[in-house]
Amino acid sequence: MAVPRSPVRWALVLLVAGLVGVAAAGVLWWPGTSTEVRRTTATVVEPASCGGPDAYDRVEFKVGDETRTAKLDGCGHQENEAVEVVVPDDTGGDLVQAAASTPVGMPFGTRLAVLLVCLSGLAGGLYAYLLTRRSQPTASAGAA
Repeated sequence: MAVPRSPVRWALVLLVAGLVGVAAAGVLWWPGTSTEVRRTTATVVEPASCGGPDAYDRVEFKVGDETRTAKLDGCGHQENEAVEVVVPDDTGGDLVQAAASTPVGMPFGTRLAVLLVCLSGLAGGLYAYLLTRRSQPTASAGAA
């Protein structure tokens, strides 16, 4: 005769499956190491043709009280054109990126992965619950 499983046991299985799903989603959602960036307006001082091997416009922008010059990750702008750029905190680099081309927020692929991990954890917990319910003997009402 099989020993029926207590409700505490299947609740523990559901709890563990749910916690593993939440932990996995938290690991995926946790932001990676990234450098802080600032948006600022830069002025194109030396435009570059987009057909050449060095197709970077040269821009000038202010960081605090200091005026800096850097290459813009783009080409085809006109001289004295104002362009919004993203400047990393470590301004030692010679390359800045146009603000319109930088991603904002978490990428869609990561959000989708987090959602799928949470759903799979929920499905695994439900499957464990169904397996424990199936293996429990049922009492017949007509036994006398």
